[in-house]
Amino acid sequence: MNYTLPQFEQQKSEVLQRYRILNGAEVHFAGQIAQTAALALGVPIVLASLNERYRNWYRSEYGVNPRDAERLDAFCTHANLSQTAFEIPDVRQDEHFAGDPAVSGSPGIVFFAGAPLRDPEGKRFGTLCLISDRPHEFGEARLQMLQSFAGIMSQDICVRSAARYAVRDLIEAEHDKCDLFDLAMTDPLTKALNRRAFYRLSEREVLRSSRHGKPLTAIMFDIDHFKQVNDVHGHAIGDEVLTQLVSCVTRNIRDEDLLGRLGGEEFALVLPETDLSNAVVLANRLREAVRDLSFPGKDGRFRISISAGISEPTFRDLDIMGALERADAALYRAKQNGRNRVEITPLLSEVPTRAVA
Repeated sequence: MNYTLPQFEQQKSEVLQRYRILNGAEVHFAGQIAQTAALALGVPIVLASLNERYRNWYRSEYGVNPRDAERLDAFCTHANLSQTAFEIPDVRQDEHFAGDPAVSGSPGIVFFAGAPLRDPEGKRFGTLCLISDRPHEFGEARLQMLQSFAGIMSQDICVRSAARYAVRDLIEAEHDKCDLFDLAMTDPLTKALNRRAFYRLSEREVLRSSRHGKPLTAIMFDIDHFKQVNDVHGHAIGDEVLTQLVSCVTRNIRDEDLLGRLGGEEFALVLPETDLSNAVVLANRLREAVRDLSFPGKDGRFRISISAGISEPTFRDLDIMGALERADAALYRAKQNGRNRVEITPLLSEVPTRAVA
């Protein structure tokens, strides 16, 4: 089938875009094919010409520098219209090319041959070009060999380019999956674990702690008088307080510690392999670090404080909920005792009604 030039340009553009060949595809092995073709067919210069919208791009060059390659546009544009392998034994005798600067100057073309590069569907996307500074006459056998080299190079360029971008697409898909995982697991405002994710991961830690006989501690904490922060300074500042609080806590805990936002200004920590005494030390360190934070308010900068309650799972606990309920009871007692303080599990594990902010 014969194509008009516009039809051919559209076809090539579709192929080049489909395989993203012009976007830095791997061409090292294609360069080895070009070198092998040069040695097998006895010519000093071989290159692949990829043409998109009347502009030539050169890949897999052998025996020619990029500056000289730029002078080959007339030859490669002509070659891109060919349906089969062809040759011009002596371009000096051809009225179309005798006066071309690439003939009279560098690289001094005398012989030119080309074969179309095609995608797996047979659509052309460029030409394998062979050049020499002296006359040649390939004949049918060598032209067939040239066509074979063009087929090998076509397959290599398309497969490697498609594979490269398939891997990139898989990586991007994995990144998207991680992003979706983060969205499903984290609180959108503070980036702490959301309630569901926190409970699920905490239960795993409880089971691991029980299985290996390792200590584990739960801390419940919240911001003192947080309702006043929103009422006086506005919800935007309230959101900033929550975000900075989580950042502060995250800086002061280990990667293996679990931090979750359970709702509003209420947060929880699960500390694997941490006993009660060390949890108290950490909770007080967090309390002091939070007191160092300051925020822009309605009448100048202001500070916040947190109260915390701490508990350990007992042998009766099958999940984290028992420890969190006892830690919540201790937090309630911290509120009653003046706020900005840390309390451990009360002797009586009854959980009073929460009414103190």
